[in-house]
Amino acid sequence: MIGKIDPEILLAHARTIASSGGKAVPEDAKDLSDLEVCGAAEITAITRAAAERDGGVLVSSGGTTGTPKLTYLPHHMAFDRLLPVWRPLGVGDVVLNLYDAGRMWGTHYFVQKLAERTESTVIPSGPMTAEELELRLPMLREVGVTALASVPSVLADFAEMVLKTGVKPPVKTIIWMGEAWTESKRELVRQAFPDVQLWGIYGSVETWAMGSNRPGCDETTLHLLADEIFELEDAGALLTRAGEGWTVPVVRYRLGDRIEATQCRCGRGDAFRVLGRADDGFGLLGNYVNIADIVDSARRCPDVVDAQLVLVRDTDLADSARSMTVEYTGTAAPEAVRTWLTGSHVRLGTVDSQHPEAISARRVDRLRRIARTNKTPGAVWQDALGSGS
Repeated sequence: MIGKIDPEILLAHARTIASSGGKAVPEDAKDLSDLEVCGAAEITAITRAAAERDGGVLVSSGGTTGTPKLTYLPHHMAFDRLLPVWRPLGVGDVVLNLYDAGRMWGTHYFVQKLAERTESTVIPSGPMTAEELELRLPMLREVGVTALASVPSVLADFAEMVLKTGVKPPVKTIIWMGEAWTESKRELVRQAFPDVQLWGIYGSVETWAMGSNRPGCDETTLHLLADEIFELEDAGALLTRAGEGWTVPVVRYRLGDRIEATQCRCGRGDAFRVLGRADDGFGLLGNYVNIADIVDSARRCPDVVDAQLVLVRDTDLADSARSMTVEYTGTAAPEAVRTWLTGSHVRLGTVDSQHPEAISARRVDRLRRIARTNKTPGAVWQDALGSGS
């Protein structure tokens, strides 16, 4: 477990939110483990009840292939809890907000509220194509953009265009969330802006901000906010938070991520690292493998910059693939990447010995993105006819 809250405070908190849509609290409950795990339905009910009293912003996650998960965010967006430990902007800063504002996605509105609360100037741009960015870079330099906010994939695109054109706004701050850094993306950003400071947030639409990363931290380490607890489980960590001023005052909400406790060079407590999605595995011709493990291994291959998997779905079984192609950027030869993976991963080696045609590698100029968020997924699924998700 990471974090600490007095059990009596937790139980009182759980009883309070049970009256507005949370799980009921057993009469004989003595600690956190006696309470039920909650899910998206409870979050929608709790936040809707609060919005009926005080108003809010309705946002959603999911909805591409399933039912949207709705959260009513209070207008304050919990910044009174966040800003004392995480304040990347101040008076005089100009932040370029490159998050997509459409389809009820939350991160765009997070950056807008951050600018308001820190009395900084915001440019609510949303994402730009390479052509649009090249055209606008002189203007962005002229208005004095000091901060960028987006996912690492988009931030790396911005840095690449700065290096290509030589037109560099006076960026000193990077705000990132929604996607983990890769070494190649972080290196691109530091090439373009050598003295930039990185400020990260870990959260979701359902929970909003849960942890933060700031200059002085290890760049893969985050810290819980005060009055939060993570219970660490392989099926996904459980988040509990107590007290006032939260977007969502949840009790034992199941996250989709596996979390591990760690230490950080900054010395702050309640440090953790996100290991990856709890549902990150898939079957490949009878062998169960992990997407993050394979992608991480591919990135370690000499002359590979970044990688993702393209999986052809086995129509008879859920989360099962009949073949796997590693698409990658860099100068490595495809056969060298394939040999690297099958030689360093036992189960891929087993598949290779029995079904060599099921594993391949392909060099590409650019990895595939999720159109609505601009994130680079670890894996892209396709059916046998080539359509993807």
